[in-house]
Amino acid sequence: MKKMFLDFVQLTALFGLGILGTSLISIWFFKNAHKKFVILLTLVELLLLGAFCYFVLPNKNLSGMLTVNILGAMVNSGLLLVLWQGLLSREKRNITRNWPALLLGASIGAFVLLLGISFVTSFTSVDEVYGTIPVTTEEESEKLASTTETPIALAPATAKRKMLQHFSVIPNSNMFSLDGITAQKVNGEYVYVATVEFNGFFKWLKLKEVPGYFMISATDVNAQPKFVEKAIKYSPNAYFGKDAARKIYAAFPGYASTGTINLELDDDGNPFYVQTLYKEYGVSGKMHYNEFKTAVLNAQTGDVKLYDSTKAPEFIDAPVTSSAADSMNTYFGRYSQGWWNQTSFGSKKDVKIPTENGVYASGRITPLLSKDGDLLYFTDFTSEDNNQDSALGYTLVNARTGKMVYYRDTSIGLMDSDGAISLAEKVYPEKKWDAQMPVLYNVDGVPTWIVSLLDSKGIFKKYVYINAVDNDIVVDGDTAQGTLDSYRLKLATSGSNNENTSDTALTTITGTIERVQVLGTSQATTVNFLVQEQTTVFTINAQNNPYAMFLQAGDTVTFKANVTQGQQIATVQDLSIENITQDDQ
Repeated sequence: MKKMFLDFVQLTALFGLGILGTSLISIWFFKNAHKKFVILLTLVELLLLGAFCYFVLPNKNLSGMLTVNILGAMVNSGLLLVLWQGLLSREKRNITRNWPALLLGASIGAFVLLLGISFVTSFTSVDEVYGTIPVTTEEESEKLASTTETPIALAPATAKRKMLQHFSVIPNSNMFSLDGITAQKVNGEYVYVATVEFNGFFKWLKLKEVPGYFMISATDVNAQPKFVEKAIKYSPNAYFGKDAARKIYAAFPGYASTGTINLELDDDGNPFYVQTLYKEYGVSGKMHYNEFKTAVLNAQTGDVKLYDSTKAPEFIDAPVTSSAADSMNTYFGRYSQGWWNQTSFGSKKDVKIPTENGVYASGRITPLLSKDGDLLYFTDFTSEDNNQDSALGYTLVNARTGKMVYYRDTSIGLMDSDGAISLAEKVYPEKKWDAQMPVLYNVDGVPTWIVSLLDSKGIFKKYVYINAVDNDIVVDGDTAQGTLDSYRLKLATSGSNNENTSDTALTTITGTIERVQVLGTSQATTVNFLVQEQTTVFTINAQNNPYAMFLQAGDTVTFKANVTQGQQIATVQDLSIENITQDDQ
């Protein structure tokens, strides 16, 4: 209670200066008999303001304090003016300067000035803020060699549905609800974690702590959720001193927060709440995207620590939360050519808009795990023109470092995620399944959309792989790896393999042919073959090497292919056949 009272007093002192200042000035001009009314009014306003600030938690920075204090001065001056008019006689008012009216006018003028300065600096600082985005540009997209190396996550809606089906395992489950769901790594496994929160104030007052959280594999379609019993005393839906947001707010008053608080687990399953903080600059409250801080709250002890985002504890997979990445994406897409360019009067050169087909941050962010084990935020960009269906590139933001990579291959036209969703939903139109969580990968040099199909209850049904360049190539399947293998075969038989996989990803293989299959279509001839002591099916388009059509069992071959664990089909490059191609070279 003492801490709660001190927080209340501190907030009132910080944000009540406007009320207190206008009241002190007015007291000098009221009769002694009327000063008590001013004091009483001031005390009531300060109490109400303190309560407002205690529950709303306004940012303790220059822009926040100026705004609240000036608004407080405006309200207080208006009430003092009413009091002035009511307490003084007409004759007295006629011979006395109306100080409350003057204070009200000054407060309104200060507020208008603040709005004007904030408006001007919000666009004059665009170049400065844009320069803080840690972005690099590349042409070759994230490679998908196998789903073992690069896991394909299920849509969070599927995970949430399964958790809700198991909700009754929670003691007093009627007193709780399922809250935010986040992707992360725990002991090397890619999982979804969801918090359990109180259903209102009286539920919290009765139990005082959350019994635990749900966890489920993010990649296994058959996985079932596990409820982990870990007493959580500090949570976002708790109240007063147990409110997680309030603990972080009170510990670091000089920082503003962005987005919601995420639950993260250490390798022992202990819960921590994580929030991205930043320093605001100027009265417009602009942020610098290369200066994110991360607040980490121990949900069991209440201990709060602040880190540079890049130096957060190892178990924190997302020191930079999705909302921070979303803000960075929006700024990056709109302001690469300055503030005027993106207005209706500008040319809108290089202006690109994040699509809203993600699962985080108002639908603009999708999490994925890289082959290096880093959590990334994926967002693709499209044009403001609703008639266009072309992607203008996409970004991957590293959730730990906050660094952004923008992928844009100007040599080809890519379908955006809106188009991918539309095509995926047409695979089984009679079932009316929803397409969710589109992510763009590089499969053997071909930009490929991977989309999940869910039924109306959020239950996973199919994966759909869509060629982002040649939209006629669409493959669906029940498992991520199985669908990938079928897609690779479809690419090979259709002659759509771009063969631009990096040489560093290729393995040179020499062996003896065991079996051969030649498939001919109107588009291309494909040769599939097995090599002794190899479990992978190798495939090559005869357009790339005509000698491949003459392969037969017993031939000795040397070639390059991108082969990883769990991969069943691999596309071949640089095929050499002993006694055939070597003699002719």
